Amino acid sequence: MIRRASTLTLAVALSGAALLAGGAPATAAGGTVTCDVAAMSVRAAHLRAQGRYAEAQAVEQRIRACEDAENDNSGPLWH
Repeated sequence: MIRRASTLTLAVALSGAALLAGGAPATAAGGTVTCDVAAMSVRAAHLRAQGRYAEAQAVEQRIRACEDAENDNSGPLWH
């Protein structure tokens, strides 16, 4: 029972962290995705300062995903 309760608590905490990670990709007009890497970096640093390393690592992973998406963007298919 304790194991289930702790698993549930962890799942709720992580889902709340995903919502609070904010600055994560937000859909802009035209269906493109934009990332505020600077704000996300500040958030990750703040989380690390609080000792919330797993959440900070998740934000940093989103930053890398945003940077990878930007670098891999080959443009329109008809160029």
